[in-house]
Amino acid sequence: MTTEQLAHDIVEAFIGITRHKARMLSAIGRFDEANMARRLGASTTALWLVQRLGLSETTAHEYVKVARAMLGYPLLAEAFSGGALNYSKARLIAPLLSAETERELVDMAVRLGYHELEVALSKLKRNKAEGARSYVRVKPREDGRVRLWGDFSAAEGAEIMAALKIGEGAYSQEQGQEPVSGFGLPLGSALLGSFMGVIRLARANPRSTLRTPGANVNVVMTTDGRAYLPNNLAAPSEAVKNFLSNASYRLTTVDEKGLVLNVGRSRRLATDAQVAALMVMWRGQCAMPGCTHTRFMEVHHITEWAEGGFTDLDNLLPLCSACHALVTEGSVRIMKEHGDIHFLMPDGARFVSRDHGLPERCDNAVTLEEFNCS
Repeated sequence: MTTEQLAHDIVEAFIGITRHKARMLSAIGRFDEANMARRLGASTTALWLVQRLGLSETTAHEYVKVARAMLGYPLLAEAFSGGALNYSKARLIAPLLSAETERELVDMAVRLGYHELEVALSKLKRNKAEGARSYVRVKPREDGRVRLWGDFSAAEGAEIMAALKIGEGAYSQEQGQEPVSGFGLPLGSALLGSFMGVIRLARANPRSTLRTPGANVNVVMTTDGRAYLPNNLAAPSEAVKNFLSNASYRLTTVDEKGLVLNVGRSRRLATDAQVAALMVMWRGQCAMPGCTHTRFMEVHHITEWAEGGFTDLDNLLPLCSACHALVTEGSVRIMKEHGDIHFLMPDGARFVSRDHGLPERCDNAVTLEEFNCS
């Protein structure tokens, strides 16, 4: 069986699974609406699902929420039942649906990939979370260990993540090692060391001279006066304003396309400032559609430097090492036309990012170069 046949079978099977899952959830919604669980000896539909299907409690409650959303929102039910919208994305938009937002959210969910949808929904989620209060809890346990947990605002979270990056550098330096995570939060295995590095810095109260791309709170200012935190798009404007008044930050000024630094062909490798700006422009992660890697980042020339491509922000993309390898070996093609970047996948799927926006699936799009060649 060929690669194309296997890929086709996987896609068709997934669409079939999605449709069957939609049928099941539609039945769960009607089951719950009629309060049938009590007739079968369970106090709630979720409890009956746990008992009858062996689901986890979390999954059972999640099924019921999505099922009830399908009852109240016909566009969601139609897209889900038709296979255009999978369960993961239906679950993501269900808590945010209203009569006014249903069409917009369903269209967005069909159009965007899962991780791109998460970013696009961040503003709506922020509005729902604006009333939440931050907190930190520390509780010594009976066995002598200490439990620590908390919940923070967007601005506080940005400071914490920046501090953890500084802590990683301090801890690695103490151990005689180099930090390995590159951009983004420290690797999971290094988080404890990063946290303890922050604690030791705080206890010693030093003036740290450690410099690393992830250890700054980046604030982006556009030419028309708007400002935002690129690594946390949900941060409200008021939080950004407070940051500018009270916090340490790195300010990057961008034009309407987010482009600021150009060095032409005077050098092949991107400068540190360009790399930092690229990470800001691409939300601190790999630019490949669907990829959320923030570590082991490399800089890709869309038009190769050897072929005359410039080392300008307009011609550069941050890609994780795995995605960069796919482009280098020719499995994925990346083409640029003005402010649009086209990602061409081996199976014919195409994603288009317009002016560094979220990549959208658009299989019928063509660049002028492709049109002329055809």
